[in-house]
Amino acid sequence: MTNLAIIGSGFLGRTLLYTLAKEQKPYEKITLISSETFAAPCSLNSTAIVAPRGLTQGHSPLGDYLLQGFLDFKTHVEKNVPSGIWNITQFNGATSGLDNFRRRYPAGDFTQRLGNIPLKKDIYFRAEEAFMLDPKIYLNWLMDESQKNLKSELEVLSDFVTEVIEEDRPVIKTQNGRTLQFDKVVFAGGNYNRFWMNLMPKSVLESSKPVPGSYLVFYQLDWDLPSFSITLDGDNLIWNKELRRLIIGATTESVSHALPDTNELKEIFTRLFDAIDLTPPDYSKGIIKTGIREKARKREPYTLGRNNIFFLGGMYKNGCSLPIKMTSDFSRQYL
Repeated sequence: MTNLAIIGSGFLGRTLLYTLAKEQKPYEKITLISSETFAAPCSLNSTAIVAPRGLTQGHSPLGDYLLQGFLDFKTHVEKNVPSGIWNITQFNGATSGLDNFRRRYPAGDFTQRLGNIPLKKDIYFRAEEAFMLDPKIYLNWLMDESQKNLKSELEVLSDFVTEVIEEDRPVIKTQNGRTLQFDKVVFAGGNYNRFWMNLMPKSVLESSKPVPGSYLVFYQLDWDLPSFSITLDGDNLIWNKELRRLIIGATTESVSHALPDTNELKEIFTRLFDAIDLTPPDYSKGIIKTGIREKARKREPYTLGRNNIFFLGGMYKNGCSLPIKMTSDFSRQYL
C-alpha cells in the first residue's frame, strides 16, 4: 500500500499526519483534504483548554481513557515543546450542586482568592494543572513538524469529499470535481464525519449529534495577571497573558447550526463578573465565535473501520487532548 488520504485538517487530522511523520510510516504519498470555507474545523473555534477536570484512575473505562489522553498530551508538550501551548492553572468551582461537585473535586476548599485573582464571595474551588492552546499557532506547528519529518510525498487539497466508493482501493469524489483513488482513507472530520454517515455503523450515527459551543473573545486587555482558566458552574473565563486575550463562554445549544445564543452569552458574562472581582471588558467589544463539536454515544470517542475506510471522532470536549493518544493507538493498529 502506498497512498493514504486523511479527510479533515483540524486537531485530529493534523495530529494523525504528525504521528505518521514521527513514526516514519512507509506511504509513498499522503493527501490531506479539507475545506475551511465549506466545513470550518471546530479546532479553530474552540476555547482550547486541556485539563483532567477531576478525572482519576479506576472509576470507569472512559474516564481512564480520557485521563490517559491528558497524560499523553502532557508528555507530548514536555518532550516536543510545541508552539502555541502554555502551562496554566485551571480553577474549577461551583456554587450549586456542591455534594456532587465535591465528590469529583474532594481536595478543594472555600476561598475568596484564586492566587492573584480576587473573588466577591466565598466559593468552593479546586485548582489543577492544565494547558492553554492557541489553535491556529498549534495547528501550524503540527503541519510544520509533519513536513519536516515526513518521508512520504505530501499533497494538501482545499476541497470537500462528496462521495466515497467502497472498493479494494477506495475512490473518493470531491466538490471541485476531483476523482481520487487511495489504498486507505481516514475520515477525521469531527462533526463533518456525518456527511459520510452511510459508511458508519447505525449504532454510532443514531446516538451521535452536533453540539455547538459559543463564546466571546476580547483582545488587547490590560490585566496584569498570569494566564489562567476559571470554570464556575459550567461557565468559563480564560485569560491568556501572552496574547492579552480573554475568552468568555462556552455555551451548548439544542440546535445543530452555528448560530450563537447572544442572550445566554450575556448571562454568562454577567454571572462570571458577579463572582470574580476583576474589571470586566466592554461587553459590546466582544467577538462571538461558534464551533460545532461531535458528541458521540455516551461521550465515547470512536475508531471505526471497514474495507480500508476508517473513521476517527467523537472527541466532544476533549478535542485538544485526545488526538495524540487516539492517533498513536490508531496508527499502531491500522496503519
